[in-house]
Amino acid sequence: NMSEAPASNLVFLIDTSGSMTNHLVLVKQALKMLVNNLRDQDSISIVTYAGSAGLALPATKGSDKDTILTAIDSMEAGGSTAGGAGLKLAYKIAKQNYIFDGNNRVILASDGDFNVGLSSREGLIKLIESKRDERIFLSVLGFGYGNYADTIMEPLADHGNGNYYYIDNLLEAKKVLVKEKGGTLPCR
Repeated sequence: NMSEAPASNLVFLIDTSGSMTNHLVLVKQALKMLVNNLRDQDSISIVTYAGSAGLALPATKGSDKDTILTAIDSMEAGGSTAGGAGLKLAYKIAKQNYIFDGNNRVILASDGDFNVGLSSREGLIKLIESKRDERIFLSVLGFGYGNYADTIMEPLADHGNGNYYYIDNLLEAKKVLVKEKGGTLPCR
């Protein structure tokens, strides 16, 4: 029962690099479904990364759905993949908006391509584990069809005390982010 769940501080880390061009439509549709189920006490932030990382939406209450939806619609794909920089910024935003006794979580949506900056599996895992120890967890939503790099995605979620899901269609997105939201974004 999500109505009884603690407040959530969700920071979506969205890969908007060129490799996500064909997947970004599905990412946007998935996020919009989740937004419709946010509560007033929840907050959502969006960090995007391509050649560099940027804050697309500062922490916004779940009740301000129009602002959130506008930020989602404005995302466009293009450029290289600075995933490490994106992770660092997402964790910084999560820490700034930390909810004591709440669900503080970074949710990475990517095809798994990290090729600029901090990109080694070991370096990413070290960063994720240090944030996990601060009670900011990482869940991963893998988007892709043929070029999907899941060899790095699932281990990141494992080390971030989070979940990993592969999403290749709208039905799967609805299952993960709406129907089974309590299991996808658990409070630990």
